[in-house]
Amino acid sequence: MVAQQYIEQEFPVNKVVRMVGLSRSSYYYSPKEGKRGKKATEFVLNRDGTAVSLGELVKDIESLLNEEFVDYGYYKTYIYLTKKLGYRIGSSRVYQIMKRNNLLKFHRADKVRHQRNWVKQLVPTPTTEFSFLEFDIKYMYVAGKRANVQVLTVIDVFSRWVLGQYIHWSIRAENVVELLKTLFCTYEVPSKFIVRNDNGSQFEADIVQKYLLSRGVMQEFTKPATPQQNAHIEAYHSIVESAVCRRMEFEDLDHVKQKMEKFIEFYNFDRIHGGIGHQSPYEFLLTRGTDMSVSSSRKPCFGNQNKLI
Repeated sequence: MVAQQYIEQEFPVNKVVRMVGLSRSSYYYSPKEGKRGKKATEFVLNRDGTAVSLGELVKDIESLLNEEFVDYGYYKTYIYLTKKLGYRIGSSRVYQIMKRNNLLKFHRADKVRHQRNWVKQLVPTPTTEFSFLEFDIKYMYVAGKRANVQVLTVIDVFSRWVLGQYIHWSIRAENVVELLKTLFCTYEVPSKFIVRNDNGSQFEADIVQKYLLSRGVMQEFTKPATPQQNAHIEAYHSIVESAVCRRMEFEDLDHVKQKMEKFIEFYNFDRIHGGIGHQSPYEFLLTRGTDMSVSSSRKPCFGNQNKLI
């Protein structure tokens, strides 16, 4: 190209492009290396105009995100830096700095998870009582309070015997552990057995998984959206819905506890179950040589529900 030859001979670019009839926009300079645009400064200013290094700014962000209850993303971090610490900085730059230093999720501690044992057998086939338990939480409506209570129940798959339950407005992982501890001390459970539950936050919590591991108990998790894998406790919840929830209106939490205690006594000792030869769980266990009425300590446990509030 003629223009290029003149430019290479160090003639002014503006004159050359005019002489050959080109517009300035038609002439392309060779691209420069590196990112385009203005190079970012290595400091920021505070409210009195003093320069603060980016390293100090990052330390302030890390200090904020390490506080016990802080769950801020970049925008709230920007608000904190400008309003509380007096930095003169824009939200976009805070985002870029946090991204570059892997701080966008810095405040979210990785959830401790043990390797889960997913359900392999759709319907469990235990051969003895208390060797395979299922547990889950059901919501029950309390009309007198216009609110739901949560009912955590543990059932033996082999005999359909309800080992115990915990009832409160909300149930935490600590409540699950406390009920399980009570049940494992009350009943003569085998040294090795299995419990099955869904993926509720209370059940997958670290404290629950660690407790079961410490007892040598295998915890099975049902796969998401597969209630049929927890069929026995789901069937029990269906019975509670038809026999209790649809027939009664509850005044308060104590009313629910009283009725559910009476219902479980009926369920264990008198209710006919097709899955165990049209007997009650109590009658079925008697045929196995296990008399669940020998002492009051062998009746269903309801947890220390006042202590756990």
